[in-house]
Amino acid sequence: MGTRRKRDHTFLWATVVVVLAGAALFGGVLAVRVVAADEGGQQAQLQSPPSYNGVSSYGMTGYAPLKVEPTDETPPFISKRLQDGRGVVLLVYCQGAPDDMQMLSYFNDIKRQYAADTSFFAFEAHDVTQLGDTLTQLRVSDPPVLAIIRGDGEVAQLYTGWIGYQVMEQRIANAVRGL
Repeated sequence: MGTRRKRDHTFLWATVVVVLAGAALFGGVLAVRVVAADEGGQQAQLQSPPSYNGVSSYGMTGYAPLKVEPTDETPPFISKRLQDGRGVVLLVYCQGAPDDMQMLSYFNDIKRQYAADTSFFAFEAHDVTQLGDTLTQLRVSDPPVLAIIRGDGEVAQLYTGWIGYQVMEQRIANAVRGL
């Protein structure tokens, strides 16, 4: 009976030591990864501005305001409109993607209503080189992209995901009215 108790006691202590060593090893690896991720995140923030690709179907809520400033790389059809104080609605879509094609049909319907007040441009994703630095200024690269830019260059709203007709129409109407 004494031998068995001694053997159980030894096994228990060995198990405790193995568990503590594993916990210490796990904690050390976790600490190194957290420090490395933090340093990498700081370097990434220093290198480039944050991406707005994550605004998704919720729009820019919670993101810093954006402004499109005409530069030498901004295409004339956008910079001229902004210099004239005219708003711009820009849609970048993927040809053949059902959701994107639905958004394009919404865009074209809404364009008929507001073309007198705002300029509308739709680009298939393969043609975005024609947009110069516009997408860079908007900090987006993943279609679909709907950008509603006021005449002063302020971005009224930005979406990088599917949105319905009512949301698109209301956001454009608000921008046209200056809201």
